[in-house]
Amino acid sequence: MKLQSRILLITLVLCFVFGLALSGVMLRGAFTRSLRAELERGLQTSGMYAASLKAGMEALSPEADREGVQRAVRVTAAYMTDLALVAVTDGQGQLIYDNFGPNTAPIMELAPKIAGHYRVTSFQGSVYQLIRREVVTGQGNVELLYAWLLEPVYQAVREETRGASVLLGLLCSLLALALLLSLRAVFQPMRKLGEAAQELGRRGYGTRAQIVHPGDEVGQLAGRFNQMAEATQRHVEELTSQEAAQRQFIADMAHELKTPLTSMIGFADLLRRSELCAEQREQALHAIVMQGERLERMRFKLLYLARLNGGLAPEMKLEKVEELIAEATQAVTDMLGEKHVRLETSVGDENWYCDRDLIVTLISNLLSNAVKASQEGQHIRLLAKPEGFCVIDEGSGIAPEHLPHITRAFYMADKSRARSQQGAGLGLALCQRISELHGANLSFESELGKGTSASLTFTSS
Repeated sequence: MKLQSRILLITLVLCFVFGLALSGVMLRGAFTRSLRAELERGLQTSGMYAASLKAGMEALSPEADREGVQRAVRVTAAYMTDLALVAVTDGQGQLIYDNFGPNTAPIMELAPKIAGHYRVTSFQGSVYQLIRREVVTGQGNVELLYAWLLEPVYQAVREETRGASVLLGLLCSLLALALLLSLRAVFQPMRKLGEAAQELGRRGYGTRAQIVHPGDEVGQLAGRFNQMAEATQRHVEELTSQEAAQRQFIADMAHELKTPLTSMIGFADLLRRSELCAEQREQALHAIVMQGERLERMRFKLLYLARLNGGLAPEMKLEKVEELIAEATQAVTDMLGEKHVRLETSVGDENWYCDRDLIVTLISNLLSNAVKASQEGQHIRLLAKPEGFCVIDEGSGIAPEHLPHITRAFYMADKSRARSQQGAGLGLALCQRISELHGANLSFESELGKGTSASLTFTSS
């Protein structure tokens, strides 16, 4: 059963029980008051009848016979209400007069035995107040049995009960209709919220619940649902992006492994199948060694990148910038000499709060890329400042369409040049991750044929 139906049913049952109890209390009170008044009325009318009977009998002459007494009793009874049954007996218990019929005569046996008392009893489907009175007259003592009919009181109560039942049923029907309309209005936002949740479950992550009344509980629930839906959508988008990045990473890695492996297999097969001279044999072995070393560098950088992505915490402390630059430039000294490229550095007496090894790796990678992009005789400048540094070269530059992707693993704007220089497209991915671990910003500016500028800016000290 739906919550709306349960609330409706429980409310109706409670209202019906409450209404029934209230009606019962009110009807019982009214009945008690009416019955008490009617009993008092019965006592009064029986007393009046007894007084009239006494007056009529005392008006008789002392010589009046039994028939005279009966006549006086009948005359008195003619003026009394028809709601009563009357029986008059003499001192010996002989019946003088009664208006009982053959069906009602047995009621005399139910009357109280002591004069001055009464009892309420049911007889043949009707309720009577039975009163016994003793009438003392000059003609002798007689007993009056007075049966006062109480049925009108009970009939009125039954009619009031039926009326109250009809009224209660009508009120419950109106209440049910009002509750149904109210609950529909109240539960409409919840139904909308349920539909939104169902749509969200069908991967409709852009679904949002409509907030009808922001101040009530349902509105607050809808607001929290929308927050959850937004968080879920962001999380799903992140997972989708990560999955796509992983697929791209695997595809790029497989592609990058293909060239050195193909080269190594080819030269090894050549050595196995052909009779080569010493020079050719040396060239083939050199090629195999070069490709093997390239694979080893790739393995090292992949492992290093995995460690950084796996939550490697940098060991942050104040480091002298001059020492960091000196260590980083030492790593590219041979490359600079081989290509006859000159490196100019501008370093002050600054300190950086950083991880020494990671920052040295970042600087040396940027310098290595600058050397690879430069031609013989060109210059590279390394400018260090308190808030970071900048590496500027005069090399071939990077096309604008490639610039946003250069920090992606295995991405190479000029694949032929990168491979000829034993590159794998992992250096800038390492640099990007190192900058993220330092809370720094790594940015690039480049123009084809004019060179590239790579800048690292620490956003916090």
